[in-house]
Amino acid sequence: MSEKPTSRQYRRRTYLQTLAALGVGAAGTSAVATAQSSSDDASGDAYHRTLRSDLTGRGGNKTLPPGQYVYGETEAATMDAFSVVGDATATTTAVEDDAVPITTATRIEVEDAHGRPGAVSYRGPVEDHSFSAGDVLLGVAYLRSDSRKAQVEARFGYDTSTQEEDGGSAKDHDGGSPDNAVQRSALVEPGDTWMRYFFPIEVGEAPGSDATPVFEFLLGSCEQTVEVAGVALIDYSDAETVPTLGTLPPYDYEGRAEDAEWREAAEERIDEIRKTDVEVTVVDSDGEPVPHAYVDVAMTEHAFDFGSAVAVPRVTGDSEDDETYREVFLEEFNKAVVENGMKWPAWEGVWDISNEATRETLGWLDDHDVPTRGHYLLWEEYGTDGGGGMNVDSGLPADEVRQTITEKIANHGERFDGQVTEWDMHNHPIWQSAFRDDEALGWDAVAEWWAAADDATDAELYTNEMGAIGGTWQQDPYYQFVQRLVEEDYPIDGIGFMGHHQQQWGQLLDVDELLAGLDRFGAFDLPLLVTEFDIEIISRRNAQDVDVQRDYTRDFLTAVFSHEAVEGVLSWGFWAGDHWRPTGAYYDEDWTLRPNGEQYLDLVFDEWWTEEVGRTGRDGTFSTRGFEGDYHLVASDGHRVGHAEATFDDENGTVEVELRPLSEVATDVDGDGRTEDVDGDGDVDNRDAGLFFKNLRSDDVQEHPEQFDFDGDGDLDFRDVVALFREAN
Repeated sequence: MSEKPTSRQYRRRTYLQTLAALGVGAAGTSAVATAQSSSDDASGDAYHRTLRSDLTGRGGNKTLPPGQYVYGETEAATMDAFSVVGDATATTTAVEDDAVPITTATRIEVEDAHGRPGAVSYRGPVEDHSFSAGDVLLGVAYLRSDSRKAQVEARFGYDTSTQEEDGGSAKDHDGGSPDNAVQRSALVEPGDTWMRYFFPIEVGEAPGSDATPVFEFLLGSCEQTVEVAGVALIDYSDAETVPTLGTLPPYDYEGRAEDAEWREAAEERIDEIRKTDVEVTVVDSDGEPVPHAYVDVAMTEHAFDFGSAVAVPRVTGDSEDDETYREVFLEEFNKAVVENGMKWPAWEGVWDISNEATRETLGWLDDHDVPTRGHYLLWEEYGTDGGGGMNVDSGLPADEVRQTITEKIANHGERFDGQVTEWDMHNHPIWQSAFRDDEALGWDAVAEWWAAADDATDAELYTNEMGAIGGTWQQDPYYQFVQRLVEEDYPIDGIGFMGHHQQQWGQLLDVDELLAGLDRFGAFDLPLLVTEFDIEIISRRNAQDVDVQRDYTRDFLTAVFSHEAVEGVLSWGFWAGDHWRPTGAYYDEDWTLRPNGEQYLDLVFDEWWTEEVGRTGRDGTFSTRGFEGDYHLVASDGHRVGHAEATFDDENGTVEVELRPLSEVATDVDGDGRTEDVDGDGDVDNRDAGLFFKNLRSDDVQEHPEQFDFDGDGDLDFRDVVALFREAN
């Protein structure tokens, strides 16, 4: 399984949609009008063949039948059917983007829309195809726009006339048109990259025999320029199995809306269980309180685990990407799991991962104080084809199998004792249960193996399974499995949920269903941990897939962070260049941050991150409320400075900071003789520049020019503040 950012703040401001390519270059035309059942059929142009292949070959329960192309199977035929109606100009342009299979686009410039979406329309009347009420269709289009706030509304409906007789103005259908048969995501906001959009349609009753079906794109909401290409309308009414609206893209989940009811309660729980009262008391060298002192409370680490799997070759490699990989991991995650190196196939040489490199990876993580999970001790599979297993000869007698696995577990537990915080003791117990299914082994052997693990290591022992909160197809049997472990007093210390989500299998849970699952397992009174989180989407060129991945990242993380039983979330990788499901990564291969990665960072290091400044009261105390975790605190009264490290949680929320002369606190981190680390925390950043500015006129600073003359001109003035600021940035 599997731009270099200089600061977290910079990364949060670098939000780009550079996405992986889909499809092939389009070429050639054909006049065939009906889609064929085989994706290898020669009918249609390259674009239509690519689209058909994508929809019929995606796998999972979102695979669609071929359907019938309503406008024909060439880009030219579809463009001939569409025209611009209303006060806008249209030109035909070539698509010069090898990442998409389209070749030709219509560029529409709307100059005077008056805020009415229906005032301008890119419209395709259906002249030679009939529909019945209830027919299921799928509209498709590639869209792009250089306008700052482009808006396009897809519409399907019946018109008694498609144009006004005097001048060809659009029949005005404002945004809330009641006869729009597009069932979801009709309103989209295209950006400057060609992206594909889907519009599921359920045909309504025709208003009369002379009514004409129309598929159109309403563009009159604002002054804008929009390019439209690759338009298709697919009719599934004659399919052997007619798809339901729920199986048509784009895909959604309940609870996604910004005003969804669950959000307020989740935020209240987060405030209650993830934050604590913080009290900073500032004193002088005699221990007396210092009123009106400036206090900076800066979080440095979450108490909650926001971790990731790490790949041994990336941690130990020497390429430029490897270096970036390590930097990004250390900046954005606070816990690790070695993705493959500790698995039995790797450790015993079946896979090409050296044990020395795995040990080096663990050492690197330890050197950077990163707590690490062990993955895994037991996986009930003899072979290694399923991505793990025990690498045990299935032909051995049962007693030898039992003893072999006992020794493996004991040796692995002892080998890595002290290097891991917890183990996935029993991995995939529901998906693969080969040993329990063998009457000669069964639960007796499993009990022996759990006991062997408990004897071999002081690390906590977890179960770990998929399909319980990333989809729920294994939730019931997993619950029953954990229930048996608890009732029979196994040494289980926590419950792991893999949290893999595959969009093509409909595994984005409704938020209430997700929370109910956490409640269900939380009743065991054991820590819950999301061990392998990712969201695989069908294509990063499908705009609505990218959007739902971004939003579900937000809502999944919010839901689990709001649940008292959950202690962390570990993503199963973060970079598309080394990710077992590349569409699920937070970063593109060129290290461009994706929208789901942007959402992750915004939550973890902005919304759920505490940075507060203020002043002490008459009693020398500054009080606030912050997220539980580690903090660096700086205080100053304009003449003296003090700093402290603290961990704030429900049991510890107070700290005392003693002020001392700045010259005694500041340190020289680069050996140039000047003490640019003004607050003494080991780093040079904007806080040092700000603190220096606050204390610039103090006697202590003015008496030590050799420490603080950062611009080297012999004076201590504002230019030194500027020089330090530049050094920090």
